[in-house]
Amino acid sequence: MSENPPDPGAGHPHLVEDAAAFAELGRRLEKTDSIALDIEANGMHAYRERACVVQVTADGESHIVDVGAVGDLAPLRRAVDRPDMELILHGGDYDISLLSRDHGFRFHRVFDTMIAATMLGDPKVGLADLVREAYGVELDKRFQTVDWAKRPLTPEQIDYLHRDTVYLHGLRDRYQARLEEADLVQEAAIEFRRLAEREGKTPVFDPESWRRMKGTNDLDARARTILAAITVWREKEAERRDRPPFKVLGPRQMVEIAARAPQHIRGADDLPGLPPSLRRRFGRQLVEVTRRADARAAEGEVPPKSIRPRPSCEEKRESREIRTLDDARRDW
Repeated sequence: MSENPPDPGAGHPHLVEDAAAFAELGRRLEKTDSIALDIEANGMHAYRERACVVQVTADGESHIVDVGAVGDLAPLRRAVDRPDMELILHGGDYDISLLSRDHGFRFHRVFDTMIAATMLGDPKVGLADLVREAYGVELDKRFQTVDWAKRPLTPEQIDYLHRDTVYLHGLRDRYQARLEEADLVQEAAIEFRRLAEREGKTPVFDPESWRRMKGTNDLDARARTILAAITVWREKEAERRDRPPFKVLGPRQMVEIAARAPQHIRGADDLPGLPPSLRRRFGRQLVEVTRRADARAAEGEVPPKSIRPRPSCEEKRESREIRTLDDARRDW
């Protein structure tokens, strides 16, 4: 490997924590033709994920925007919503989905370094891998799953955020040159345009989601009724507590409770697979949910074992064609 270029991550980012400073940043960004962007959300810690931090690098300067402190993202939205401005991302489908869904962003020209690396057949396409290859720098991964809604941000977190975008302009130029050399510019442009047109959708609770949990195929009718009821209860509890559903109760625990109830569950102490803390917190509610669901099952109100209709011959043929095209695209 050739000698690595200087490390652009050695500088210091600007922390934007009030509306006035953010408005000034937006006016400056409206004059630039290229912005590197990344966001951090709290999807692992909230019922519905929210953008908590937006990192941008433009004209050699990096900025970390505290979304909760600045409020409306209109200054950045106006800067991005220009046909003559290129937005540089890495794995930007989540960023674009969240910003379009919750903040009304529209995107025009994008360049995604992960898409480019994938099309070029790079064996590893994570940002840390690309930065290591291009700059010889190891990115810190300690903060990938932290709750970005918590304040204050530590100096280590700020450095982590800074390095999410500061390398993207250099990587963009590196991969643009490689795409040109491989004669893949037009193909990449199609994928970039598809990414720019992505629109995030608000998640909708699926009361049949319990069917996708491991072990449900072995449940009898009464247990399926109980599991369906626990799934609805968990969703409401997660929303009330502003927690991800899996942090209220895990799928394995839910299936175990459904399989054991009601014959062996007479109180909270009989709930299988639950640590004492969860038994104290949710035990009475879960016992009540299982009892009510069992009563409905006894009256014949049970969900069918499967709700998926048998596919027709035409649907089977179309499915095979789609898989063939997907395989061919991956190989290409």
